Amino acid sequence: MAMHLAGKKSTINPVKPELGASSLFGDIASHIKEVPVELGGKPTVKEYQFSTANFKTSPKKLRLLANQIKGLDIQNAINQMEFSQKRPATRIMNTLAFARTNATTQEKYAMDASKLYVDRAWVGKGVYARRIKIHARGKIGVMHHPAAHMKFTLKERQPEVMEAGRARRRNIRGWKRTKKVWMPLIEDKPIYNPPRLYNW
Repeated sequence: MAMHLAGKKSTINPVKPELGASSLFGDIASHIKEVPVELGGKPTVKEYQFSTANFKTSPKKLRLLANQIKGLDIQNAINQMEFSQKRPATRIMNTLAFARTNATTQEKYAMDASKLYVDRAWVGKGVYARRIKIHARGKIGVMHHPAAHMKFTLKERQPEVMEAGRARRRNIRGWKRTKKVWMPLIEDKPIYNPPRLYNW
């Protein structure tokens, strides 16, 4: 009997679970649905990340250019790099233009060139080349030739939300809106420990 059953092939096809699947959370993906923006859902923000190759420059000097283009529109950032007197600015300008072309022409991203802006820009350290530095009296030292690269993320600028019919204020350091309200000076309130000079 055992030999007879062993000769037959089983017609039952076992169901193999997917990679990372669980019996508890198997159907959770079917219940999750994206809420459209009209009904209060969050808009999907497209982003495109690009980087330069390592080239001969100092990360400290390249960080100045990263802080300059951060938050600017893509065309404004390219103009800033075009007229900058820094040596790495030409390479950053070409990289920004190449990244804009890729973000707008590739079907995976298909971003709008008029809405693109540099959301983030940061600098990474490359491999430092070491060379011999000749000193006096038969001594030698080590020279370090730095290398660095810049990475940045392009995003589409979303329309700003208007607050009570007013435009959104810029977040300037020292000029943030606070909850303190101006109050007039109380004339009959005594002043304790007055300074020798006027405060105004």
